[in-house]
Amino acid sequence: MSYISFPENLMIIPGLSPVVGTGAEQTSIPISLKNVHKLWAVVYLNTVGTDAVAIVPQTDALVAFGTAAVLINAVPIWQNPDADVSDAWTKETDAVNFTTDVDNNGKMIVFEIDPSSFRTTTVATDEDCFRISLTAVDVTDYAAIFYIVLPRYISKVDTRTYITD
Repeated sequence: MSYISFPENLMIIPGLSPVVGTGAEQTSIPISLKNVHKLWAVVYLNTVGTDAVAIVPQTDALVAFGTAAVLINAVPIWQNPDADVSDAWTKETDAVNFTTDVDNNGKMIVFEIDPSSFRTTTVATDEDCFRISLTAVDVTDYAAIFYIVLPRYISKVDTRTYITD
């Protein structure tokens, strides 16, 4: 068994600091996947309001995010619909986005992102930057997003940055 340490082998990056919704879209910071072997985007939502929230992973060629395209391939998704009281996870159908149920529960959704799935046959159109958009987070809801990064080249001293190109 190999030794894994979050701060040494897996990078933890806050994608969206905990926020209370504004009745509008919330967007995480973009992350560059150029040096990433695998990314897990962890979304925490507490939907006290009456609306479901659509969670839409997006890609772009630059961390500046000019176009924000949706994923071209479905990705693995897991959900814990009752994260405040349970640690039970359900594997959802692979998809390019996920919409929560309408309820008053704290929930966690995990997207497993393999950057190689962003590659196309035309290198000029390859997109290796990633973010998540949460649509219409109600004013009574709150949300947070964290990225867990497995670097392409694991090192106990990682000087790479993932939030710039």
